[in-house]
Amino acid sequence: MTAHRQIGLLLALALVVSACGENGAATTTTAASTTTAPAPTTTAEPPTTTEPPPISASIEVSMEGDDGAAAVVRTLYAWVGDRTLPIPAAPGGLLDVLADVHPTVDMTVEAVLHSADIEGGRIAVVTADSDVVLLADEGSGWRVVGGHLARFGVGPWYGATVRHVLILGTDKNIGSYQPVYRADSIHLLSANVDRGAGNVLGFPRDSWVEASYGMDKFTHVNALSDRNSEEMVEIAERLSGLEIDGYIVTGFGGFMSLVDAFGGVVVDVPYGMAEPKSNAFLSKGIQRLFGEKALGFSRNRRINGGDFTRSRHQGMVILGALDGVLEGDITDVPIVLGILQDYTWTNLSLGDLLNLAVIAFEMDPTRVTNTVLAGTTGIATGGAAVVFLDEDSNAEVFADLEDGVIDG
Repeated sequence: MTAHRQIGLLLALALVVSACGENGAATTTTAASTTTAPAPTTTAEPPTTTEPPPISASIEVSMEGDDGAAAVVRTLYAWVGDRTLPIPAAPGGLLDVLADVHPTVDMTVEAVLHSADIEGGRIAVVTADSDVVLLADEGSGWRVVGGHLARFGVGPWYGATVRHVLILGTDKNIGSYQPVYRADSIHLLSANVDRGAGNVLGFPRDSWVEASYGMDKFTHVNALSDRNSEEMVEIAERLSGLEIDGYIVTGFGGFMSLVDAFGGVVVDVPYGMAEPKSNAFLSKGIQRLFGEKALGFSRNRRINGGDFTRSRHQGMVILGALDGVLEGDITDVPIVLGILQDYTWTNLSLGDLLNLAVIAFEMDPTRVTNTVLAGTTGIATGGAAVVFLDEDSNAEVFADLEDGVIDG
């Protein structure tokens, strides 16, 4: 995970200085004369230098609710207005975005706190007209973790411009510790905040990969590795050459509960299905799928394209979930993350989770594409049916994803 630089911002003042001769005194040369008169004496006023006062404005914040959260928000806005005040405890990247903002008019900001207590601490979205400030408290008090102070004409800062997160779905139901079983669904979710675009990249679950314990199907690594999902991230990074922020993992049971909690996902089912092993009984067309049917659609691989088509269908469900989130409001994010925490596991911090969730509201769903890695099915040593990934074709995909977007 990339650590954000914490840097101080200094207000530079221009000094106006008068230029004199080499030794600081004015020199005068006159023509020679047969008469010498005393040189006139002149008394000059010393040059005056005036330092312009720093550009500043008073920005007051009116916000009800948690006093600690209000104090943090007030400190941020006060500093934006007056750079002689202490630098607020906020990510350096956000302060960089605000560096060239110099309000000249006093103002009062009416802010509203939307917070939730979740596992590991508290999170909050603070809205003030078009402004958004993100706060997290992981045990040591509220701190700013991201934001978009749009009233000043600047863009958002929710961490790095390009983000990559590995999304895993295991093949285990409620009643078991779902994160440490085989990964039935493996997807890299990418986003470019500046472009409002992204991609869902599917890894066929049977991809033949090198793990710490030897060659194996990618799906097995989550269950057999001593580091489970962490090694899944490491393998995905090695295959792609991309820096992945972390993982979010759930199981069959968690997936169904999560889909139901969000009111289902809308998916355009490409053709009718009647497959009993995955319990996929679906008609063709656009429909809202709830937990059991969404899982059946995601699991069915007794279809043309097998593992590749199933991975694409899983990406369709993820995109349906994104659309569903965007039907709500950014102020719903703390509650949504609370629901997410009930059914998933992650190594991301609360601040990272909050930033990633809010990034969704900077995205245009029509610019988030669904891609599956290329490969061929075959038989590995020992007789296992596997997917051999196509290194050349996939290298182009990974290179394209360096900016979080698949172009073309």
